Amino acid sequence: MANSKPLMVIAIDIGTTYSGYAFSFQHEFLADKLNITTNKVWSDGDNHLQTSYKTPTSVLIDPYGDFHSFGYEAETNYSQLAKNKEEKNWLLFRRFKMNLYKSEISETMELESVSGQRFNALSVFAMSILYLKEHFSRSLRQQVADSEIQYVLTVPAIWDEDAKQFMRKAALQSGILGDQLAIALEPEAASIFCQSLLANSRSDDEFCDADDISRNGSRYIVVDAGGGTVDTTVHEVMLSGDLKELHKASGGGWGGTQVDDQFTELLLKNFYRKGDKMRISGKVMQSLMKPTIQKISTHVETLMADSRCRGISHILLVGGFSESPLLQEEFRKNFRSVNVVTPLDAVLSVVKGAVIFGHRAGAIGIRLAAFTYGIRSLSTFVDGEHDPDKLIMIEGERKCKDIFYRFVSVDEEVPYGMETSEHTFSPTYSGQTKMRVAVYKFTVTKPKYTTDPSCFKLGSFRVDLPDLTGEKKRKVGMKFIVGGTELKVKAHEKTTGKIFDATFNFVTK
Repeated sequence: MANSKPLMVIAIDIGTTYSGYAFSFQHEFLADKLNITTNKVWSDGDNHLQTSYKTPTSVLIDPYGDFHSFGYEAETNYSQLAKNKEEKNWLLFRRFKMNLYKSEISETMELESVSGQRFNALSVFAMSILYLKEHFSRSLRQQVADSEIQYVLTVPAIWDEDAKQFMRKAALQSGILGDQLAIALEPEAASIFCQSLLANSRSDDEFCDADDISRNGSRYIVVDAGGGTVDTTVHEVMLSGDLKELHKASGGGWGGTQVDDQFTELLLKNFYRKGDKMRISGKVMQSLMKPTIQKISTHVETLMADSRCRGISHILLVGGFSESPLLQEEFRKNFRSVNVVTPLDAVLSVVKGAVIFGHRAGAIGIRLAAFTYGIRSLSTFVDGEHDPDKLIMIEGERKCKDIFYRFVSVDEEVPYGMETSEHTFSPTYSGQTKMRVAVYKFTVTKPKYTTDPSCFKLGSFRVDLPDLTGEKKRKVGMKFIVGGTELKVKAHEKTTGKIFDATFNFVTK
C-alpha cells in the first residue's frame, strides 16, 4: 500500500469527546480534493437518529467483557440500564483518549469506567476503531476490497511516540493491517485542509480573507482546540506548495473538557446550598471558560515571540472548541497584528485534512525533529574518555556500555521520508543469533550515554541473525526513517542481504 495509490482513503478520528470518520475515493480526490464524505446521521440505539457529523466517544461493554455499542447508542443503552437498575457489571467508558496524554502507557494499562470498574485500555481503543471502521463499511453504496483502502488515524501532535505506537497497536487489533495504516498529526491535518480550502475559495467565501497564506513564504499558526488537548503547529508555505514546519508541535491539556470540569466543580460547591434550582449568570459562565482560554492564548503568545516564528500573518483556529465565541474574541483582542480566522468546517478540519493526507502524505515537506534520536551501542573502551563504571569485558575485550549513537538531533530539519546515514553494527558475542536494538530520545543535542537523566527509552526492535558465518564480524546496517509522523527504523542484515522496516515496540512501563 505504501508504494501504490489506494482506491480510497478513510480517516478515523477518535476524539476526547466526539468521534467520526471521513473518506474519499482516489478519482474524487484527483478531481476535487475537498470532495470528502462525512457521515452525518448516527443512531442512538432507541430507534431515533441523531443528525451530527460525530458521535460521542463512549464505549459500552457487556458483563461478559464483549463490545456492546458505541456513541449515542452506548449512552442511550446505558441510561436505560441505569433506569431499570440493571447497569451492574456493565462498563461505560467516556473521554478515555486523554489517558494516552496523562498516563504512563503500556499494553496492560487499564481504564476506569463511569462506575469505577477497570478494563484493558488497548481493547477499548481497538473496539472504538473497529466500530467506526465497520460503520463506514456499512455506509458504502459500492463494494470496496479492504486491501484497496488506506486507513488514516488522527492523533494529537503533542503525543509521545509510545502513545502513537499504542494507537497503531489498537488499530492492528481492530483488523487494520500495518502497511494500510498511516498516522496523521491533528494540527498538521487541519493545516493541509485549510490549504486545500483556500485553493477552492471564492471572493464571497468567509475564508477568502486568509488567501495569502497559500502563497510561497506565507507563515501561519494552526491552533487545534479540541475537547481534550490543544495542539499548535507553525507552518511556512514552500515554493513547491508543500508545508515546512517552523516550530515543533506544542500545546497542552487545555481542551474544552477543562471548562466542563470547572462547571462540575461549581455545581458541587453550590447546588445543595441553593435548593433544587440554580441560576447561573453569563458572567459566571464566562469566568469558567476564562482560565482555559487564557492558557491557550498565553501559549500562542510564547510562540509569536519565538524568533523562528517571525512573519506570522495568520492564526487559524480549528477543532470543536475553536467555535467558542469567547475563544475567538480573546484571540482577536490579543493578536491584533495578525488575522485570526476560523475556517469553514472547523470542527471537521482535522478529519477531512487527514483524508487529504492519506492521499498525499508528503504534503508536510519538512518537519523539525522533536528530540535527539538514537540507539544504545557498545564501543571500545578508551581510558580518560569513558567513565570507568561503563567498562565491561566481553570475550576478553574491553568495551564501553551504554554509548548513545545519534541519528538525528533535536530541531534538525528533516524532509519527509528522509533516511539518515547508515551506521554498521556487529554482534556482541560469537554465536549470537538475535540482536536487540534499544531506541532512545534525548532532550539535549549531544548526549553521551543512554543512562543520562535527559534520556528516555522509546522501545526496541529485534534483528534476526540466523547465519553465523563470520561470527562477530557479521554486519548489520541501520538507518532511521525520519520526517514522517512516526519514527521508523530500517535494518540491513549484510550476510543475507535481508532488508526490513521495523516499527519498534514502545516500552512497557
